[in-house]
Amino acid sequence: MVLAVLLLSSIGTAGVLFVRLNELSEAAPVRPAMPPPPPPRPEPTSSGPQASDRPVRSADDLERVCDRWYYPESPKYHGSAPHPIVISSRDRLDLDHRTARTLNLAAYSGGAADRAAWAPQPANVQLVACLDFTGGGDELRKCDIDDPEPETLSLKEGRYRLAVYEVATRRKVAEVKLTGDDKGCPWVVVTGSDRTLYSTVADRQLYAALRGRVEGL
Repeated sequence: MVLAVLLLSSIGTAGVLFVRLNELSEAAPVRPAMPPPPPPRPEPTSSGPQASDRPVRSADDLERVCDRWYYPESPKYHGSAPHPIVISSRDRLDLDHRTARTLNLAAYSGGAADRAAWAPQPANVQLVACLDFTGGGDELRKCDIDDPEPETLSLKEGRYRLAVYEVATRRKVAEVKLTGDDKGCPWVVVTGSDRTLYSTVADRQLYAALRGRVEGL
């Protein structure tokens, strides 16, 4: 009797094992885990100078040299002086536009050579000087402004970077830091979100910084 019970018990256990193994064999096959996707590739960026596919036609084209463009068809900066130059200025951080500056005393107090160097035709320009405001320093004075409405604005020391580039390649040929010497209250006020005035770089400062490159002295 005991033997029969043990035998039945063994048969039952085997039956259970058979059923479970059969269930496993009929189950869906286990697929291997997929590898994780590769990390996304960074978008290509180009922060270097960009060549223009057309020649310089206007002063506006030359201002683009300050924004990382160059003009391969322009004359190279080499050989004997003079080396014609234009100056492009950005006087504030809260405004995007640039303005052209001409050193009138240098350009128009002499002869044709001076005009060709300091007030050249755009197609003849070899160098572009980019004058960029970088920040303010100590307060210098208060300025009473009447237009567009009466108010008093603070005039602070203006600090600038002057970088000179070859138009044909945008190769940097000089760079210097300047502090604005013109500390008078301006006749015309141009401000953006920053309601502060800053001293500006005087013509004599620019002439002193650029004369050697332009006139070869």
